[in-house]
Amino acid sequence: MGKVITISVPEWVDEKKFKDAFIRALIESSPEKISIGELRKLLGISETEEEVEIPPEIESIREKDRRRLKWLS
Repeated sequence: MGKVITISVPEWVDEKKFKDAFIRALIESSPEKISIGELRKLLGISETEEEVEIPPEIESIREKDRRRLKWLS
């Protein structure tokens, strides 16, 4: 678990910009490895799914690799 820190900022400070700057500083000072779950939590990212279309040219290369791997095994 992490530490809880409470910060008071003046009214004239833009909360979103402050939060973004704080998170960037936190990430820069963090260890080299951080779990994706923790990083998502820090950045406020919920899990998402995206569909990526694979162009036919790339799909044909992938098929060639599949045939080559079957031959090798």
